[in-house]
Amino acid sequence: MFIVLEGIDGSGKTSISKMLKNEFEKQGKKVFLTEEPTNKIFDVKSLMEKDLDIYTRIFIFMADRVEHIKEIKNYLKNGYIVISDRFVDSTFAYQGAILKNLFNDFEKSYNYINCIYDPFRFDPDLIFYLDTEPRIGISRITREKEYFERIEFLSDVRDFYKYLSEKRNYITIDSNKGLNDVFNEILNHFKKYKLL
Repeated sequence: MFIVLEGIDGSGKTSISKMLKNEFEKQGKKVFLTEEPTNKIFDVKSLMEKDLDIYTRIFIFMADRVEHIKEIKNYLKNGYIVISDRFVDSTFAYQGAILKNLFNDFEKSYNYINCIYDPFRFDPDLIFYLDTEPRIGISRITREKEYFERIEFLSDVRDFYKYLSEKRNYITIDSNKGLNDVFNEILNHFKKYKLL
């Protein structure tokens, strides 16, 4: 099973991913916990600090993902549950939010990125989208009370995630709540469908 957690910065993805890994391991299952971007072919996070064109950014993320997918498939083949903190939907949402301002359209932005992804497409079995109000997300990851530019951008990203939720079969979780409440809601989903 390939599980992905998505959401804006400060939504709790990283913490929930680790908690979910621990829960599956308690049940005796083998788990591979991973994240995007990786540093398999280059340090993507460092590259993103540079002043790069939006199209350059998209292709860097996609190149990284091609190698990541090979690793994921190998773990799945060997009987592991794979949990990823971010995957392609982060590119759809974050880069799509920028493209939308260029194309003036959600659909055109999504289709552009999706066409690049399509030749090596490998979609998750489950995508949990942790929906978080940007001010709450920012408050969890920075002490700065005023961070207007980032909040405005994350609002655009959140809007794109909401658009994607209609296309990508998300399981949407209200992540404005406390971490344990969010985790328990996700656990209940697995128990309901006898996946845990």
